[in-house]
Amino acid sequence: MVGIRHLLKAHRPVVVLVGIILALTMIPIFEIVLVLGDSWQGIPPGFTNESFYQARVQAIVKGHPAGGEPYFFEHRDDPPLVIFGGIWLNAIPQLAGLSLNASLLINFILWSLLFTASAYWLFRELRTPPWLAVFGVTFLYLQGYEHIVRVVNLQTVYPFFFLFYVVLLRFIREQNRKNTALLALATGATFYIYAYLWQAVVITLGILFVYAFLQRNWKLLKATLFSLFVGSAIGLPVPLYALWLSHASPYFWESAGRLGLVNTHLPMAEVVYSGGWVAVVVVFLSVLCVRSRTFLEDKEFVLLGSFIAIGGLGLWIMQGSNLITGKLLETGQHLRLFIFNWLVFATISIGVFLWRRYTQISGRLRVFSVTMVAVLLAVNAYSLYSYFFIQLFPSNIDRAAWLTDELSAKPLAWLENEEKNPVVVWGEPNDSLTSNLPVFTKHYTLYVWAGMMELMPEDEIRERYLVSQYFNNPTAADLKSPAATRAYLGRHDAYHAAKTIERKIKICRILFFWDTNKDCGAPPTSQSLLGDAFFTDLGNRFQNDIKPNIKVYLKKYHVSYILKDKILDPHYEPEVLGARLVYSDDRYEIWRL
Repeated sequence: MVGIRHLLKAHRPVVVLVGIILALTMIPIFEIVLVLGDSWQGIPPGFTNESFYQARVQAIVKGHPAGGEPYFFEHRDDPPLVIFGGIWLNAIPQLAGLSLNASLLINFILWSLLFTASAYWLFRELRTPPWLAVFGVTFLYLQGYEHIVRVVNLQTVYPFFFLFYVVLLRFIREQNRKNTALLALATGATFYIYAYLWQAVVITLGILFVYAFLQRNWKLLKATLFSLFVGSAIGLPVPLYALWLSHASPYFWESAGRLGLVNTHLPMAEVVYSGGWVAVVVVFLSVLCVRSRTFLEDKEFVLLGSFIAIGGLGLWIMQGSNLITGKLLETGQHLRLFIFNWLVFATISIGVFLWRRYTQISGRLRVFSVTMVAVLLAVNAYSLYSYFFIQLFPSNIDRAAWLTDELSAKPLAWLENEEKNPVVVWGEPNDSLTSNLPVFTKHYTLYVWAGMMELMPEDEIRERYLVSQYFNNPTAADLKSPAATRAYLGRHDAYHAAKTIERKIKICRILFFWDTNKDCGAPPTSQSLLGDAFFTDLGNRFQNDIKPNIKVYLKKYHVSYILKDKILDPHYEPEVLGARLVYSDDRYEIWRL
């Protein structure tokens, strides 16, 4: 007992940090009790878009090791469009026999602790004092809470992100066999975890290679090349899989388009809004080098500065990589999260270093340094404010939506118990119950928005959507509405194509601000890019093909049940299709075809 007390006392900052993080992981449970109370029926409420990723985890649990398509029965064993190693990692507790809810809690706590351990390790490697490291990790955790509470993305990604930087820093400090091997392993692991991360990691090591060459540090250069080569060899199956899939499947590129792929060399504005802070930090470090010979000759500053600059530039270049590749897949907003993580540990580590060297800094440089650190601290505070997870406070929770989710427990349980084998259920695509169906049962949906984010033909997506709209009887005008287009077009056609043209117009106006007669064009809408004929054809297809042959299409997609929300979908009349009512409660009805 004395030994344990001594150990806890010796590592008090770590104990306090773990206590803080564990307390924060209990917030969802606290909010369920506070907001739902006795109304909770076992359905974990949605804080973000967890069901989108949890459905993919459930596909593994259901016995489809490739992941496949979690929403559509006919594609359940198809190859995945994107490899997310996190779906296998998050599936482990359920595969071990635990319930879904127990697995969600264990995953959240476990990966939160791994986040904490890896981030704290990084701060300590950066020579940050223990209590300041506790503050830094807590800040990072609050900044990323929205993504840590969500399985797969980025819950399982963050620890690998921080571990890579830990190993990178140790490697730059000393290129021994252990550090070289660890860097190779850390690099290889990122390939299987997150596509945006492994690309940023490879770019970072490429920058380190160039840095070593310019410094004529041949030992660093050779070790970097070895780690990059071995790490890339470990992760090679992932890009090779994508390359194979792009040639093997005729639907690869249109499926990638639904994820948001746009062919453009024009980066997103995030390259400036968030990525620009990388440039600010690099310039800050450069000024310190140029203005202070003491810093230039200080090995610890050179190590810190090179590590921060190389790591930040790797993220920034990845964020704007479509400038070279011509392929933009929402890299701006996805890399923003990592850049603000990087900015936190960069700001704290630079601030700590300057504080320790305060007496060595001249008057003007001291004022400049204090000002810059203050600016960076303000930016970090603003980023926390901007991306703060507001649902940490019960007052910001949509209680009505949570209660509605709980009402779905009974019909979901009925379907799970009634049917021993997977069946297809037709529900309104916009209803949360339809999206949750593959998460809480073994069954599949006729159509739901999230289903289009896998490898499938474009025509089938639209056909499924039209079939699901039978009771809504949509016209061309209905199909043209923004709410409808978001449900079946995918992110390229529904959003990014128009936004890309809009960015070009904005840049044109900036470049020719002095010329009021310059015609830069008018921002288009997604609907105008597709043209009226597109929506007219869809409307005609529904009226002339889908509607009169609805039973044929229901048979084609193996639909066995119709799920009706009596409040949201009162116009649903399953009986006209010969369906028989088999379940009913105050909110839902289930009809068997």
